[in-house]
Amino acid sequence: MNMRQKIRRTVVWACLTLVLSQTSIALAERLPWEIDPYRTLISVDVDPSCYADQAFLNGLLEEIQRQRYATSGAIQTTEARAAAVPLTRWYANDATADDFIAKLDRLGIGPEEFDRIQMVSLRRDGDWEVTFREFDTLTRSWGGTHQVRVLQRKLLPAAILRLSYEKFMPVAKITDVQKPAVALTIKATTLIEEETQFRQKRINESLVFGPPPEEIDWKQMPSTVSADSLSPGVVPGTVNVGEAMQPVLRRNDRQGNLIPANGIAFMPWTYISCEANDGLQIKGTMVSGYGQPLPGRRNVRTQRLAIGIRPVHESTELKLVDKATEAVPLAGYEIYSKDPDGPTLVGASDANGNVAIPQDPRSAVRLLYVRSGGNLLARLPVVPGHEAATTARITNDSPRLLAEGFVEGWRDQLVDVMARRQILAQRVSRKIEQGEFEDAEKWLDQLRAGRTVNELAFELRSAKGQFLKDNKLDPTIKRRIDDLFEKGQRLVAQDKSLLVEGKLAKELEEAKKAKP
Repeated sequence: MNMRQKIRRTVVWACLTLVLSQTSIALAERLPWEIDPYRTLISVDVDPSCYADQAFLNGLLEEIQRQRYATSGAIQTTEARAAAVPLTRWYANDATADDFIAKLDRLGIGPEEFDRIQMVSLRRDGDWEVTFREFDTLTRSWGGTHQVRVLQRKLLPAAILRLSYEKFMPVAKITDVQKPAVALTIKATTLIEEETQFRQKRINESLVFGPPPEEIDWKQMPSTVSADSLSPGVVPGTVNVGEAMQPVLRRNDRQGNLIPANGIAFMPWTYISCEANDGLQIKGTMVSGYGQPLPGRRNVRTQRLAIGIRPVHESTELKLVDKATEAVPLAGYEIYSKDPDGPTLVGASDANGNVAIPQDPRSAVRLLYVRSGGNLLARLPVVPGHEAATTARITNDSPRLLAEGFVEGWRDQLVDVMARRQILAQRVSRKIEQGEFEDAEKWLDQLRAGRTVNELAFELRSAKGQFLKDNKLDPTIKRRIDDLFEKGQRLVAQDKSLLVEGKLAKELEEAKKAKP
């Protein structure tokens, strides 16, 4: 080995050592998912109606920081700051994640610097009004806008933290999918379990019965307006049985950063109903309107996540519109809910295609079936209260209903014509047997002058062509219309009076010749 080869080998080993050392440092900075706390930024905006100075805001932020660790433990690493810009515009439903991320970049806040950004706005109109909304940077998703009113200024830190914990949207990784069963691992699940056990231990220690005190010093009793007495008791990040989560796909590049274009994909009409939580793993059922809501193959750069849902409203207004054009509402469609006791009729869509879906206390996810004329058109999972209104684009069943009405009316005509022809044929036969040939000819003429089954069959074929001539017709509706007309064709084939006129005319001529 010459000197040049030795130098090259030394340089290669040095580069490999440097890369491995940097990789180990990066891995050491990132904690495992189960023990990685939520990095939370609480941004507080004080409206001029509060007439508060900078000292009030500084004291509020310090009190939030002080109470935060006592009420959430190590689950979160929280930083409370004064909002650099007014937060009102970000409470609107049309606020987009891309605009918010761009705003954070202009403020010098990286999108991955915090896991959770919680926005708090304070207004005062007699009482203190606290408005809260949360943004998750991992899934680029917004939570609902929640409000609470507080009577006294001392209660503001506890009220803010209570909103922060109760409306906290937990994030979980989908570790296993055995359709429809799903297994999930919550972020910071070990920290959540330890905090829950610690609180339960404190509760058990406080339940120690002893003799009542002989004398009570009422001056030493704690004040009912103390902020500590109203400290939040909810452990942030927990997922209870019956709650709902929504699956999210996050696509990263080779460096683990989010792909700018279509990096986040929420699974539409797909939710996970949590059924068991042992503290380490969640077992749930995936309820979806699609047969394959999640990709079957797992990709290293694609994260299968789920984010918790905290309903804001008491119900959700479901609007049914035509799948081909959203401007056409669908009225008169029945909505059924799949409940443990059986299907329950929720209601029918009104003239604008709307129907209210109320919450079910037994489960956050309600599986709805849309029916029209006895036919199942759509399967829609909904979390009532998650959105004020949602729109479902389903197949327009109006062409099939029109075809069904035509076929039903045509069938009635067919039965009437077949019965009338049979009655007239029987009268002609009876008159021939009785030798009343003139009456037989009269009834035979009426039989020939009436409508025939062949004419009705021609009308059915013509109507079928008219109903199926639309090229934009949904294939499912087209197949159902075709089945309706096929049933009518089979009824025509059952008619046995197609040649009855000729047969009766022949019998009449023979009878005339036989009798002088």
